[in-house]
Amino acid sequence: MGAVGPGVAHVFTAEKGGVLRTSNFRVKVWLPAVRAAGLAPLRPHDLRHTAVALWIAAGANPKEVSVRAGHTSVSFTLDRYGHLFPGHDAELRDRLDAMHTEGLQSQVT
Repeated sequence: MGAVGPGVAHVFTAEKGGVLRTSNFRVKVWLPAVRAAGLAPLRPHDLRHTAVALWIAAGANPKEVSVRAGHTSVSFTLDRYGHLFPGHDAELRDRLDAMHTEGLQSQVT
């Protein structure tokens, strides 16, 4: 990647400066790195799916995931990643049960 430039410069530049073309990045940087790491055929877009899965595993709700990922709607997020949310229903039931128990206990005292 090229040297650091003025404030209006690109964050990542081609070897001799200027715009870093996706095809050049993929051929000259991405593919050699992926092969060297033994991760072929990993694509840059696969990292996006990994990020979303990590957000969900960290407890992000569908709305948070949708906004962070730039999806057009929560329904798109749930259509694409809903299978990663199955434990969330059990967690919700546990929280509701705890609220119900607390409510019953407050009626007794």
